[in-house]
Amino acid sequence: MRLAVLGASGRTGKIVVREAIARGHEVTAVVRNLKKLTDKHDNLQVVTADIFDPDSLVSYFEGRDAVLSCLGCGPSVFSMRKITFFTDSIRPIVEAMRKVKVTRLVFMSSWYTKHNSADPFIVNWVLKPLLLGQTLRNSGEMEDFLETECPDVRYTSVRSPELSDSESTGKPVLFMEGQSIQSAERKRFVVCRKDVAKFIIDITEKDEHIRKCMAIASG
Repeated sequence: MRLAVLGASGRTGKIVVREAIARGHEVTAVVRNLKKLTDKHDNLQVVTADIFDPDSLVSYFEGRDAVLSCLGCGPSVFSMRKITFFTDSIRPIVEAMRKVKVTRLVFMSSWYTKHNSADPFIVNWVLKPLLLGQTLRNSGEMEDFLETECPDVRYTSVRSPELSDSESTGKPVLFMEGQSIQSAERKRFVVCRKDVAKFIIDITEKDEHIRKCMAIASG
């Protein structure tokens, strides 16, 4: 497959690029700073672009089978500052995809992007209002935009909990449609980046979970 990866120089983005290359895919890695992704491979092209400008993205999306987004922004810890990064970036991304008739989009999101009174107390009264509230809200607005305004986009939202740099256990990645994977085990609230990358490439190859939001966790 020919893939365009956004946020390719990030901690998870780099692993997604390497997983795709290891499986024989051709990757265009879109970054802001070429110095932050120094990997070399015959099937890898590293380019710079402005993710907020669709015209800057079009040539890198043309002829691709899918766009994979590992874009993210810092948490809004103890801040009421409104975050619009995810909605500001998804609109030009979709516009660029439409211009070159690419319909498949797999992107990273998070657990708990929507309010649910049944969620754990610490989520509704600590995590959301104090730590990640604005980030989660805007991630949810991005998902809403794709659901309501982009019927032509074959998206999958990959909702992850806390990310870790640990090694994968080698067990199958846990996943289910919804906001989270409930478990009494603490490890279920963490997913290693290698498992995220594996899941993203798996569902891209298999063309699974179209127009769904999938919560994942390490097995």
